[in-house]
Amino acid sequence: MPELYPSTTRCRSCSALVRWTVTAAGKKMPVDAEPKANGNIEIVGGIARYVKAESEVARFWSHFATCPNAASHRQ
Repeated sequence: MPELYPSTTRCRSCSALVRWTVTAAGKKMPVDAEPKANGNIEIVGGIARYVKAESEVARFWSHFATCPNAASHRQ
């Protein structure tokens, strides 16, 4: 079973703290380590999913949206 909130690591291009999560489709996705009130991703049962409505669960931002070097990691 995946961890509820995975441990943090550092982004290899900007050194920000990130958590590696998994989407429902099984793809790895980095999210910023700290929850944000206006985040658009929640981690439930170890699975990351996008949310639009208010939620009682901690919400995060995809690190692809906040990393200044994100374009260098896209395929």
